[in-house]
Parts: sequence; structure tokens; C-alpha cells
Amino acid sequence: MTTGSVFRGSLFAHDFLTGGIADMPDWTAVDDASVAAIHARVRDVLARFPVAGDPNEAQTENDLIWPVLGALGWTDTLRQQNLSARGREDVPDGLLFADRDTKDQANRFREEWRRYRLGAALVESKRWRRPLDRRSERRGEEGTPSTQMLRYLRRVDDLTEGKLRWGMLTNGARWRLYHAGARAVSEQFLDIDLAAVMDVPGRNEGLFALTDGERRHAFKVFVTVFRREAFLPAPDVADPESFHLRAIDRGRFHERRVADNLSGIVFRRVFPQLAAAIADAARDANPRAEPADLQEVRAASLILLYRLLFILYAEDRDLLPVRDARYDDYGLREKVRGDVGRRKDQNDTFSTTAARYWSAIDDLCRAIDAGDGSIGLPPYNGGLFKQENAPLLTRIRLGDRVMADVIDALSFEETPEGRRYINYRGLSVQQLGSIYERLLEHEVTREDGAVSVRLNPFARKGSGSYYTPDDLVGLILKETLAPLVEARKSAFLKAVETEGKRRAPEDQRRARLAARDPAARLLELRICDPAMGSGHFLVGLVDYLADEVIAAMAEAEIAVDWTAYVSPLAARIGEIRTRIQANAADENWTVADEQLDDRHIVRRMVLKRCVYGVDKNAMAVELAKVSLWLHTFTVGAPLGFLDHHLRCGDSLFGSWVRGGMDKASAYGSPLLLNGPMRRALGAAAGMKAIEGLTDAEIAEARRSAGHYAEVREKTGPLDAFLSLVHALDWLDLKDRDDAAALRAFFDGQFGDPVRIAQGIDPGIAQGIDPGTAPGIAPGIAKKREAPRRDPGRRGARTAHGAGVDGA
Repeated sequence: MTTGSVFRGSLFAHDFLTGGIADMPDWTAVDDASVAAIHARVRDVLARFPVAGDPNEAQTENDLIWPVLGALGWTDTLRQQNLSARGREDVPDGLLFADRDTKDQANRFREEWRRYRLGAALVESKRWRRPLDRRSERRGEEGTPSTQMLRYLRRVDDLTEGKLRWGMLTNGARWRLYHAGARAVSEQFLDIDLAAVMDVPGRNEGLFALTDGERRHAFKVFVTVFRREAFLPAPDVADPESFHLRAIDRGRFHERRVADNLSGIVFRRVFPQLAAAIADAARDANPRAEPADLQEVRAASLILLYRLLFILYAEDRDLLPVRDARYDDYGLREKVRGDVGRRKDQNDTFSTTAARYWSAIDDLCRAIDAGDGSIGLPPYNGGLFKQENAPLLTRIRLGDRVMADVIDALSFEETPEGRRYINYRGLSVQQLGSIYERLLEHEVTREDGAVSVRLNPFARKGSGSYYTPDDLVGLILKETLAPLVEARKSAFLKAVETEGKRRAPEDQRRARLAARDPAARLLELRICDPAMGSGHFLVGLVDYLADEVIAAMAEAEIAVDWTAYVSPLAARIGEIRTRIQANAADENWTVADEQLDDRHIVRRMVLKRCVYGVDKNAMAVELAKVSLWLHTFTVGAPLGFLDHHLRCGDSLFGSWVRGGMDKASAYGSPLLLNGPMRRALGAAAGMKAIEGLTDAEIAEARRSAGHYAEVREKTGPLDAFLSLVHALDWLDLKDRDDAAALRAFFDGQFGDPVRIAQGIDPGIAQGIDPGTAPGIAPGIAKKREAPRRDPGRRGARTAHGAGVDGA
């Protein structure tokens, strides 16, 4: 079905909405006659509504939204019920009740806010076609509608102790369902384009217009999801929960099944086949060379696999310009996946010499990296697609037979009903990340000249990487971050009260409030996962903080009752969106406005400002970047620069800079560190510059990379020296001769100690007699021979050791 633009959000799995929902008893309970009757009423309402005009919010609410709700069975309602017990009013447009008796019981409460405890759902209405995920430029339309809904749901969830958790947000054309219990409320909703389903005049769907059958199905989904009975406990099924909760569970089960099947296919077929094919292709490319290094083969196989998963996920989620006709001849959905699927269904044979699929994949990877205006594709500039990051892949080509098997395995699954297309829209980045977590248990080997993959049960333990379950992620986030979030909100509320009593000019008081804005202050948090694996915890962190930032923006506006207050973050979001849109227009890129909504940009800001991670496994670091890039993908903006926040290193082995300086001083004169220390301190300005860049355009992402290269160059000498000091500390040299040799070394008798630590001064090899200093010479030599940690590691150790930095 071509319903990608009709159904949005991830509250329910997309495949569930387009197919699986028909297996639910609730679907069959809505008979065709009932659907037809509701359709006729909605059609009549829309026929009398001025869809071609510019109806305001009151007209949209009275003449469209409430009549449609009535057609869906919502006859017992209350409007404009204040959520606040005191202070400024906080009023959703409507409160829906299951029946008349429940509404009558609610009306017995004198305080309006108490009535929400008996409600089934709240409703927020906006004018016809008003954007739901960004601020309006019109006077009188304050705030962002989706942000407003997030605030209402949080307030109601607290007031009712979790009894009312559902909210509807609509502009008449799009109808959106929110659930306060979702992991990421701002992202996990269901949005149905009712105007498209009802074929409202004025829409231009082009090649993606719905068929009559698709319209009928989508309308029945609308009825099934938004009708009154969907919010009530089911009377005739084994599980008495409401339809929505059962549908969410059904969708999760489907996602897990697809992810598990895909995971098994990757381990049993795809990864072994890629590794063997890449090793063979490397041999064929240079028959006289030694067999390809197995670690290089493994790295190339993983990179190619994740390039493919990235593209399949991005295309199915419309993150790449799949709706632009110019992209058709370059994308994988039709040109490769569709062609392979059709030929496999026909039992066709594939060439072992031609490499058309390989060429198409390689061309698309290059275009994703560098951009191509001719197909509407912006440059995303992610390290995953850089040619130099996988040199082996640039020297080989894989034949159509191999690539057809790989693409088919990643695109179609065998079911009792036959081959079925795997829609990556229904998978989460956490589920894709879990595939990597299991790949840590596999290694590439060569037996009797043949390359194969085998399970190494000690690999994961050795790498220190483990998958963090969702429930544990949620618990950690709540226990560690909730107090920090509340502290910033409380500080703002106190400032609101203080500034409200001042006699200073209003603009000055607003400026002082802006300095304590809770949303902006939340973006100053620095949170690190010291063993991030593929980034599962960090993805959850992005969701949690994005929700908190969005809610804080809305709560701040309502909290200030003595002036009109808007979070300074709103202007920043608008600026980023405008820059992306301007660049897209200049370069002829395909960027849909709805893909640049506030929530997308806020998630990107959280990623760039707040998220840190460390892992011992270098590939884990790269794949964590992939997970986070996919999860915060902003169409039209490059993949953000993350090298300064996601580092390869050992979180348990290292020392603090000050402690290392003190130990160095104890060994000898501290004067030799003055120069390296000044240069390292000077790098702070570069890091600050990186933090200030949004990477909204390719030039900024490159400036971030340039600044970081300077930071590494400036901190390199000090890092190398302090790493050597740390190594000496572990050697625990106590003997008199060793102590004398150490003093001589740090006094510079064998050359510049800093340059020696960097491995660029041979003095140490010539100056220390092992017979004189038997402990220090082998120790330092071993240090020089061992792979040195990344120069950024020292600074990272300081940040990572804090875990969650609330300062």
C-alpha cells in the first residue's frame, strides 16, 4: 500500500496498520454497514465545511471536529475544562467520556481539574490544516500544538495518577492519537491524514495517490482507532485491555518477530556470505598478494552490511527522497530490491561476473556521502559512507549473484503465506543495534583456505559490550535524570515568581528569565554511557531528553502569567529549519516540510549537545553513530559530527588530568609540562566552538571536524605524556635504581620526555641502560610499542568518569 504519508508516527507498527489490524476482533466488530454510515456522515461534514477557504480554530472545532467525533460515537463530552487548580488557566479543548453516567459523575466535582480522572481521552483542536509540529506565525496562535499536547498529557497523567493517558490532537485534516505511556511521547503517536483518505479537493498526491481500496482500508483504520469503543476495556476478548493497548502489544510482537528473523538471517546467511565473497574478491583483484587480512575482511563486511541496513531503513522511512521521481533510478527500493524480488520469484539466475547491483549500491553510497542535487539528495557526510573508511570495498566488486542473495535475504522473509517484503519502517534502531550486539559473538576465520564465520562466545565478554534491556534503560534514565530535570524546572519557576515581583522593565525581566530557561538549561546536561555498545542506552536517552526539552518549552510559556514568554530555544529551532530549507531550495534537494518539525530538530540538538559514549570496541563506536544518526535523522541536514562525543577507549582504565600532573611533578620538574598544558587548555575554545555548531549544513559539519582535528593536535602531547605517567604508575617502580632513572628521564637527561612519550624522539632507546634500570626500561619500551590511545582519550576520561554531569 502507498500509505506512507497517510499513516505517520510509530505508536503502532506500520505493517500492523496496513495488514495486521485486520486480525484483531475489534476490526471485525466494525461491520461494513457501520463504516459506510460513519463515512457518509464525515463526507457530509466535509462537504459543508469550507476546506478551500481559511476557517479559523473556532469554526474548525465547531463545524468539523466535534461533528466527526460525534460520528465516531463520542456524544458525552465536556469542553474547556481547566487543568489548573490555581494560577493561569491551562485548558484543553475537550474531555471525552465513555458514557452519560460517567460524565454525570464527573460533573459532581466542583473543581474542573478533578473531572479528568473519569475521562477516556482529552482533545485539542486547531484551525484547518494548521501545522501540528511547529509554531505558527499568526497572531493569537501561540506555541506548538504537539508541544501543547505533550504538556497536557503530562499534567493529566499526574492529576489522574495514570488513569487518563490518551489524547487526540487534530487540525481537522490530520488526526493524531497520543499515549502518555509511550517511551517517546513526542515521537510515538499515530497520525492519520483524514483529508487524504476522504480525497478532499486541493490535494496533489501525484504518483502516490491512494487507490479506492486503500482509501477504504485507511478510513476503517481511522474508525477503528478513534471510535469510542477503542478506548474502553474489551468485553468479549480474553484480554480486557483497550484496543489500543492490545494493538501496541501486537505491533511490538510483530516487530520482535521480524527483527529476530532478520537477525538470524544476518548471522546464518548474510554475514558469512559477505565475508567469504569479500575475501574472494580481494584475492581476485590482486592474485599475487597475500590473502586479505581477516580483520580487514570482517570490518569491510560489517561496514557493507550496515550501509545496506542504513539505506533500507532510510528508504522505508522516507528519510531518503524516495518520493522524488528523480531518485527512482538510483535508489535501492525499486532498482535493486524490486528487481531482485521479481527475479527471485521467477527463479531467475544471476550473473557471477556482472556487478550491476554492486555498482548501484556503490553509486548510492557515494551520493549519500557527497550529495547529488540531480536526484534531490543532500550530502549527509556520515563516516559510514566515506570511501576511505573502508578501503577494501573500493578495491573490489561483488557479482550480481552474491548481491542478489544478500539483498533478497535482507528484503524478503518466508512466511506461511509466501514471501513477504520486510518493511524496515516497522523496526527500531534499537532492534537494528541488537543485530550488531550479537555480531560481537562472531569472528571471521580461515580454515583450509576457505573463509567462514564462527561463534566466539568469549568475544562479547572480551569487548565488554552488552545489550541493555529497554526496561533497564528507562529505569536508569528516570532515576538519574529526573532529579536534574526537575531541578532546572524548579529554578525557572522560582525565577518566574521573583521576576514577577520586581519593578524593573518587563523586557529586562524577560531577559533574566531567558537565562534560566529550563529547555535551554536541559541542553547543557552532559550524559555519558561508559560502555555504549551499539548505542541502545543513548538512543533511549535522546528520546527521554527530547521529550523533556519539548515539554519544558511548553511548561515555561504557561508558567509565566505576568508577560508573554517564549523559550529562546524556539527561535533557534526556527533558525535551523530556515537554513535547511534555504539550502534545499538553493541546491534542488527534496526536503518535505513535515520532516523538519520541531521534534526532529530538538532530537538533533540533544544528540549534538548532551550525548556522550565510550566503548572498547572501535566498530561499536562506529555503529553507535549509525544508530544515533538514524534515530535523529533530519532530512536536508548532514549526519551530525559525533567524533568528539563518541570515543573508543576504556572507561575503567585511565586517570584524571590533575592526578597525572601531580604524579609527574613528583617524578621530576613540572616546568616541562607548561607548554603542553597551555596548548591543551587552548583546545577548550575549539571544543566550545564545536558545541555551538548545529551541523545544520555540510559546511558546519566540516567545521566541527576541523575544530576537532585542532583539539586533538593541541591535546596530543599532554595526553601522550600523561598516558606514560599512568603506565609508570601501574608498573609500581619502587627500587632505588628505577627511581633514579625516572628522575633522570623526567629531568630530560634522555631527551624531551613529552616528545619521547609521543614516540617522535628516539632518545629513550639510546639513553637508558637496561642493566641500570631493569624495571623502567622494559616498561617504557612496552609503552612505546603498545598501540597508544586516541589523543582525545584524556579529555574524554575526565568527562566520562563523571557519568552524569549535572553541573
